[in-house]
Amino acid sequence: MKIAFVLRDFPVLSETFVLRQIVGLVEAGHDVRIVVGKKADKPFTHEKYEQLRLDRLIHPLRHDVGGRLSRAVLLVRFVSSSLLSRQGWRALGAGLRAAWTGCPEALMDIAAQSRQGPIGRFDAIVAHFGPTGVRAMYLRQSGLIDGPVATVFHGFDVSRSDIIEKHLGNYHRLFEQTEVLLPISELWKRRLLQWGAPKDKLRVLRMGVDLDQLQMRATTRQPIDPLQVLSVARLTEKKGLEYALAGVTQARSKIAYTIIGTGPLDKPLRELAGSAEPGGINFAGEQAQHKVFEALQQADVFLLPSVTAADGDMEGVPVVLMEAMAKGVIVLATRHSGIPELIDDGVSGLLVAERDSAAIANALDRVAAGEIDVARMRTEARLKVESKFDNAALDRELVLICRSLRGSVLGHSSAAEEGC
Repeated sequence: MKIAFVLRDFPVLSETFVLRQIVGLVEAGHDVRIVVGKKADKPFTHEKYEQLRLDRLIHPLRHDVGGRLSRAVLLVRFVSSSLLSRQGWRALGAGLRAAWTGCPEALMDIAAQSRQGPIGRFDAIVAHFGPTGVRAMYLRQSGLIDGPVATVFHGFDVSRSDIIEKHLGNYHRLFEQTEVLLPISELWKRRLLQWGAPKDKLRVLRMGVDLDQLQMRATTRQPIDPLQVLSVARLTEKKGLEYALAGVTQARSKIAYTIIGTGPLDKPLRELAGSAEPGGINFAGEQAQHKVFEALQQADVFLLPSVTAADGDMEGVPVVLMEAMAKGVIVLATRHSGIPELIDDGVSGLLVAERDSAAIANALDRVAAGEIDVARMRTEARLKVESKFDNAALDRELVLICRSLRGSVLGHSSAAEEGC
């Protein structure tokens, strides 16, 4: 099948779940194109990305390159050239509709791509995150790409107040004018239904992990002293790491706590950890994926106490929790967003309420004291990931969805029929 992925940026270190999905479809022999608003210029190291030469599949629209003046020049040229052809008028109309409805990014997509001509026709167009699905919808309306559109909704795109305020009107258009909506959790499915999404277009499509890369440790291995606790996260409010630090310091047990990741809260979190016992808390910064896996191999507990941020921002179902569970690390997380759909409290992991550092401390003490049947919990965690969050099975499910869409485009003529 010929499949286009439409993304805001690519590749992005914090969105390896997107990379994994693309890798799975490429390795399965599908003809994949990666259409991005901007190709990431930050150095990116990933074995599969380099091995499969995914950079050759990237089609950058390039509208984010240049300052305000260059973008203004691009728009002037786009408008003037659009008046010369039927396709130009179509593209101009779609771009102006996008800008009028609050999505100027789609206007820039269309203006930039119009210089290069149509991208092509695809059996399916998969857009990750709601706002990018909106951009894909308008790009298709412009006649510059053709095929049924499937939008994957993850977390911030259906929870953050500013995103909802900006895009909800266009989400309603997306619900009506595109073919399938793919929330990654039952929680987000219910939210899209509340917003008016047609039930027959909704299908939960989980994100998952590559189980062949995640060999499980011996289930009977007991926690060591000091207890090895690990967090891997962007250092942002919704990750709840201030409560992780408080829980670690409140625990009676001796704990060695490592945090992998960077972000806007790096300095405040380091200051918060400053009063802890020397050597007890280690900020390891950004690490390559193989280093993260090595850290998981040594960890007794993986801690991710996610919270709903002040702006409403929420997790989806964090993939790093799946990775920890698959490798046999006891996971300690919160009853937040879709996390309870992954972790069965007391069975495949431990759940506490959001912002409850005392409960985090108590859970860590229970693990350290041997009050948890770690062998059973590790086994149950691995089985849960294998049954519901296995990338290989989820890739096959996505292919079936795309195959069911082939040839169906709601309310739109194909690019070929429009003279493209």
